[in-house]
Amino acid sequence: MKSYEELLERLYKELPEKAKEKARFKMPQFEVIIQGNTTIITNFVDVAEKLRRDPKHLLKYLTKESGAAANIDRKRLLMKGRFREKALNKKLEAYIREFVLCKECGKPDTTIITQDKIQYLRCEACGARSPIPTLK
Repeated sequence: MKSYEELLERLYKELPEKAKEKARFKMPQFEVIIQGNTTIITNFVDVAEKLRRDPKHLLKYLTKESGAAANIDRKRLLMKGRFREKALNKKLEAYIREFVLCKECGKPDTTIITQDKIQYLRCEACGARSPIPTLK
């Protein structure tokens, strides 16, 4: 029979490299410009790509949370209404907690999968899977 330490060592060797990484996740921030009654997020698509999410998914979340009409124009997001950068970045933080960070290990190495009409967040680092709300 193997000792606890030997089993633990074997398990640690079998972990994927992503699970062993200690790098800190730097949360991206929106860059916002207000022109008249339109709010422009100049780096919208870049932020979505850093999070490894479809820009349309992030768009659905922001329009639902802000109650504003919006559309993607090249790499920018144009929102009807005036929204402060700080408020939009708080919404982005909430999105990241809900739809990007793993509920078990806290790492951002996740993908959204759909199984039996239910969406899950699957972590590539630890293998955890947790249900997430479906955006309509």
